[in-house]
Amino acid sequence: MKKKELTPLVGDEVEVTIVQVEAGEGMLEEVHQRHNELIRPPVANVDQLLVVFAHQRPVPNFVLLDRILLMAESQHLPAIICFNKVDLKSLEEDEKLMEAYRHAGYQVVHVSAATGEGLPSLKLLLQGKTTALAGNSGVGKSTLINSLFPGFSLETGKLSTRVHRGKHTTRHSELFQINEATWLMDTPGFSTLKVDYLEDDEVRHYFREIEMRQEKCRFTSCLHLEEPGCYIKEAVTAGDIHPNRYQNYRQIVDEIRQNRRY
Repeated sequence: MKKKELTPLVGDEVEVTIVQVEAGEGMLEEVHQRHNELIRPPVANVDQLLVVFAHQRPVPNFVLLDRILLMAESQHLPAIICFNKVDLKSLEEDEKLMEAYRHAGYQVVHVSAATGEGLPSLKLLLQGKTTALAGNSGVGKSTLINSLFPGFSLETGKLSTRVHRGKHTTRHSELFQINEATWLMDTPGFSTLKVDYLEDDEVRHYFREIEMRQEKCRFTSCLHLEEPGCYIKEAVTAGDIHPNRYQNYRQIVDEIRQNRRY
C-alpha cells in the first residue's frame, strides 16, 4: 500500500490473503477502485450520508452542516439531514432554518433516540444502503445506532456540563452490517471541515437553492456576491433563500479565496 501511496479506508472493497484462519489474520493485497471517497469522515464507497445534528445540547452548528452538505454535493452523494433530540425544544429561528433545508430539496427527519420518535421512518431510509453518519460530537450518533438497531451497544457519552459540547466517544470509523444489504458507518464527531479542495466559482453549484435559481442572474458567471443584476440576492431579500444559508455560502467562497492568496 505504501508503494502505491494508498491508505485503506473504512468501506473499501479489498483482496485479502488468509494467513491464519483461527487467529483471524490476513494480509491486505489490493484495494479495489472506489466509487466515492469522503474527506471527513474519511470513508469510502458510501451510498448516502446521514448528517446528524441535535435540536439542542449541543445547539445545531449550521455552518458545519452546510460544509458537510457541500462536500456531499461535490461527490454527488445523497444526504439525509437528521435532527436528533426532537424531545428538546429548539430555538424558533433554528426551526425555521431546519425547514429551509427541506425547501432546498433535502430529506429532513426529526427523531429522538431517547423516546423513539421518528425512528421507524428513519430506519426505512437506511434499508438496502451503505450509510455513513456525520456530525459533531454529542449529537447522539452512537446512541441513534443503538436505538435503531438494539444489540450493537456502542459506547456513548454525556455532554460536558461546563461548555455543553460533546465528548468524543467514537474514536474511529467502524462499519456495521445490519443485514445482507444494509450497512452503517459510525464515525467520530468533528467540528470543522475545510473545503479548500474546491474553486470559488464551484461552490454556487453545490448550494441547491442557489443552483436552481442562478440562471435568472444577469450574468452567467455571477458569483452572487457584489455583481449587479443578481437574482440570488433578490431571492434572499424576498425570503426565498434563508439568509443564514446565503451568509454561509459567502463565508465559504471568501475562505477559499483567502486560502488561494497564501
